[in-house]
Amino acid sequence: MATVFKTATAADIGTSLTTVYTCPAATTSTIIGLYLANQSGGSIECSLQFYDSSSAAHISLLSAVEIPAQSTLAPVGGDAKVVLEAGDALKVQSNVSSSIDVVLSYLEQT
Repeated sequence: MATVFKTATAADIGTSLTTVYTCPAATTSTIIGLYLANQSGGSIECSLQFYDSSSAAHISLLSAVEIPAQSTLAPVGGDAKVVLEAGDALKVQSNVSSSIDVVLSYLEQT
């Protein structure tokens, strides 16, 4: 089994639910760090969803959580991990256009 540390990024996420990462086929990924940076001049509300491909369900990890202006929220990291199976995804949304930058660190196992 091969394991590789990787990073995914997304810039200027706004009011549309945006997929930041989808776990590839024949792979298991462990999210080891997730950073949501508010790039706007005011507070925003951020939502983070886990898409479970086996049940075709969107599960809320964060729902309309406030991030102050020019601040970063780290909802995954330290002791908090999220495991994705093939086809699962993490998605982010804001209530303000082009306001969130995302950095996602993960371990991919194939």
